[in-house]
Amino acid sequence: MKVERREFIKNSTLLTSAFVIGFNLPTKGKAATITQKSNILEPNAFIKIDVDNKITFILGQVEMGQGIYTGMAQCIADELDAAWDKIIFEPAKVNPVYNRPGMPLMITGGSGSIQFHNESVRKVGAAVRLMLKQAAAKKWQVRLYDVETKDSYVINKRTKEKLSYGSLVNDIKKMQVPSDVDLKNPSEFRLMGKALKRHPIEVEEKITGKGIFGIDVRVKDMKFAALVQPKVFGAKIKSFDDSKAKNMPGVLKIKQLPNEKIAVIASHWWQAKNAMEQITVVWDNGEFEKVSTSDLEKEYKDYLKKDINIMRKDSDIDEAFKNAYKIVEAQYSFPFLAHAPMEPLNCTVHHKGDKAFMSVGSQMQGLFRDTCAKILGVNPENVEYYTNYLGSSFGRRAPANLDFVIDAAYVAKDEPWAVQTLWTREDDIKTGNYRPMTVSSASLSVDVDGNITGFKGAVINQSITRGTFLEGFMFKNGIDDTQKEGFANHPYKVASHELKSFCPQSPIPVLWLRSVGHTTSAPLVENIIDQAAVALNMDPIDFRIKNLENPRFVKLLENVATQSNWKNREKNSGYGVAIVESFGSIVAMVVKVRVENKDFKIQHVWSSVDSGFAINPLGVENQIESAVNFTIGYCKYAQITLTNGAVDQNNFYDFEVNRMADAPESISVEIINSGAKIGGIGEVGVPPMFAAVINALADATGKRYTSFPIKLG
Repeated sequence: MKVERREFIKNSTLLTSAFVIGFNLPTKGKAATITQKSNILEPNAFIKIDVDNKITFILGQVEMGQGIYTGMAQCIADELDAAWDKIIFEPAKVNPVYNRPGMPLMITGGSGSIQFHNESVRKVGAAVRLMLKQAAAKKWQVRLYDVETKDSYVINKRTKEKLSYGSLVNDIKKMQVPSDVDLKNPSEFRLMGKALKRHPIEVEEKITGKGIFGIDVRVKDMKFAALVQPKVFGAKIKSFDDSKAKNMPGVLKIKQLPNEKIAVIASHWWQAKNAMEQITVVWDNGEFEKVSTSDLEKEYKDYLKKDINIMRKDSDIDEAFKNAYKIVEAQYSFPFLAHAPMEPLNCTVHHKGDKAFMSVGSQMQGLFRDTCAKILGVNPENVEYYTNYLGSSFGRRAPANLDFVIDAAYVAKDEPWAVQTLWTREDDIKTGNYRPMTVSSASLSVDVDGNITGFKGAVINQSITRGTFLEGFMFKNGIDDTQKEGFANHPYKVASHELKSFCPQSPIPVLWLRSVGHTTSAPLVENIIDQAAVALNMDPIDFRIKNLENPRFVKLLENVATQSNWKNREKNSGYGVAIVESFGSIVAMVVKVRVENKDFKIQHVWSSVDSGFAINPLGVENQIESAVNFTIGYCKYAQITLTNGAVDQNNFYDFEVNRMADAPESISVEIINSGAKIGGIGEVGVPPMFAAVINALADATGKRYTSFPIKLG
């Protein structure tokens, strides 16, 4: 693979003995912008090599349990031939050069880290390795062919003499960056494609407590803040009484924030929380106080009957349904869902006049920093920003409304201390952000030969992007792009479509949850497909294969059918199948359920995964297993409901998630490397799991459950 010299930058500094190199894979727009200023593009991935042979990878992506540090390191280390267990990770500083290709921000999400950055970081590794070989060959006065690299050393093939990468730092500083680089072929991979456990440095940091999560941050003279937050969405503060709270032990300050919240700053967190609970607030709850879940459901269902936005329309849909051999239809209901990551939301900020310090676990580092800087009135470049490990997220640490970082900035503004603002679990569950509540419908027409001739459907939910920084390119003509996911671009051969959507507005904050629009589109599409198969008395897998064109889908379905012994299914259990493409990867699943005493237990899950090429098969397996268990809780228990404008749920005792007893007896994951473009993996197991569960229950009970969470009673 050829790489133009102008795509590289080499930076040596008088202040360090290290050699630093990076690479930027530009988008067309970004390349045009930067080329006007310079012929050199700044890097978005770095390798730093010190003279003591310490190799540091500086990554713009964040680690939130998805294994991205390990996966990205495999890509770089393999091309560099670095010693795997000696690599060190360092989060990148905020800089536009680390932005996701095609997007104006640094972001870790959408299962995009490996998908969008693997090639660029591989090129970094390959470039440095070539330079090291050239430097060693010059020292030994041999041909480049006579040297090889392994475990952070360059080796003379004839004499077996070795030079560490670090010993060549001063030599490669003087060299021209190579004008072209060849990447390794898969047959040459030493690390990529291998099932590796988490990198030992990351494991050590986490099991010894050296790894710093946002909630672990401690700086000199730091204080803590708890928040009084409105319970009714959109409520405003009329007045408050803090006379009891301000005299409690440890309380340093109580302040009303511009966003209708009250902060208590204290010497210790528990002091702040106790004082917060003693503040009495008189709220103006507004008109939303009259709204409950049942009102929203009625409103949403009414929209299904109205003339709403056309998302996709092709061919003659009326003719398709008029001449149909069979028509199947269903209406679906999905609740608001909280993300409930195990580490509560937090952010530490210190306002120091025209400078600031900020430490937070964030999926959008630049946006968080710039938002904080704007509130504090400082130049973003003067914000000393630290990226922490994230104690899981599922999308919650990339809020489009920037809620908890705005809180932290307001709390710390003009205060003499660094302040860690910490949301309680109750804060997060009761005040947002949520996967949008959704009501949708689907109708499918088929001919006598089992071909799908028409697909009508509608989806009603709040827009995630309207009113946010994403509105300009993700909300158009009244349609949110997340509503299209897996719905308007489903994989089936269908002659005619009429797909619609509408975005009601309310003060309830909504946000993407792991797999975003696919969480509601996959159950709709894969359930209505199953209904059609049953109506035609066809095998559900055979029906899918008949109506699919992409051979990757067919291969996965055949594979998962073999794994689950589909043709010889047990008679006393229910089996459901689903196949979904999301975030560049395809996953097929078969779920086996047992129904007893008005409850169901998921016994086995078989899955077949095609992400193009699995950089780390063990990582793929872990993410599919994670997605299966993650989804079970949302299938069986979890929901956010409202009464008189306020959320009913509080914590894990009433916003239930799956427990160990809910885990399947086995989860089988088989990986098919099709050689297609590499896709994501962190989110892609969720959609087919949602869908396969309802199809399995239909097989077990004869009833279609189209409302979540699923209750059999």
